[in-house]
Amino acid sequence: LVAHVSEAASSGSPDAALGSAALTALLSTAEATDVDLGKLAVQADAERDRLTERLTESCAAVDASRPALDVARELVKDHPDSAGVLTAARDWTARAIDFTRERDLMPVNDGVCLVGEAPESRRWAMAMISTNAPAEPDAPSWYWITPPDPSWPAAQAEEWLEVFSATTLPAITVHEVAPGHFSHHQALRHAAGDVRRTLFSDAFVEGWAHYAEELSVEEGFLADDPRFAIGVWLEALVRVTRLACALGVHTAGWTVDDAAARFATDTHLTGEAALSEARRATFDPTYGRYTWGKLEIMRRREQARAAWGAGFTLKRFHSALLALGSPPLGLLGTAIERG
Repeated sequence: LVAHVSEAASSGSPDAALGSAALTALLSTAEATDVDLGKLAVQADAERDRLTERLTESCAAVDASRPALDVARELVKDHPDSAGVLTAARDWTARAIDFTRERDLMPVNDGVCLVGEAPESRRWAMAMISTNAPAEPDAPSWYWITPPDPSWPAAQAEEWLEVFSATTLPAITVHEVAPGHFSHHQALRHAAGDVRRTLFSDAFVEGWAHYAEELSVEEGFLADDPRFAIGVWLEALVRVTRLACALGVHTAGWTVDDAAARFATDTHLTGEAALSEARRATFDPTYGRYTWGKLEIMRRREQARAAWGAGFTLKRFHSALLALGSPPLGLLGTAIERG
């Protein structure tokens, strides 16, 4: 392996593109479904348009006189200082868990989620969940938060802290904690069989947590504060742009600069942040999985609503889905058949 990587680094093609056939095979085999990249690209554009409309509506509640992205870029500057980041994360964690339990959205509502500063091995992430494995005895999960390094220049620290703004941290917490990753992992502990508890689809895992963000908007979390919905739409626009850029870079001849321009146009990211997201497409060709997974879950939810009629509830759908563990997207339909 080392010899292969060394050879590729010295004499391999500089073109990062996998090509349509390879990307189709990669997505299809991982998710047990026949993927049509053309249809997926159309879905990405349609979702971008829907999210842009939602962002415009939510930002108008703050300031209807300015473009939505300008309003959003100003809102993210309202954030705690480095010392206050953990306090804010603990507050939002408690509120997200309480909300999920009050709305009875999940098949189980057990477990404990603690919040702490990320250890050295996890400081590459701004915020992430760390759970105990399903086969281990139950123990508290950790929602790790990484404040800016004290040695950083002020401008770099400020950019990092914008992630923890009053607009974006609540949405990130819903994604990482409840009803997102933490809630999903607690449900996994009750899934039947070792396979369902331990094997997972990345697109489902991230799709579920991303779905949890919009679900929380639908169910009225922080309904009196438009900043929460704005944060959800901002995160969703970044993720749908990842899907568009993965398809563009690997199948349509896009350069990294083309992808960065797409991020700068369709999201609140600019400059180095947009370029960083664009570069990720070259080495993470499936990073559109967040949006792809979310869209498939939402599509199956509407199928369940139609099939179950008056018997449909969100808890019933979520319970049927999570009873499968973290299934490949192509197998989600069995949740409706068995639910």
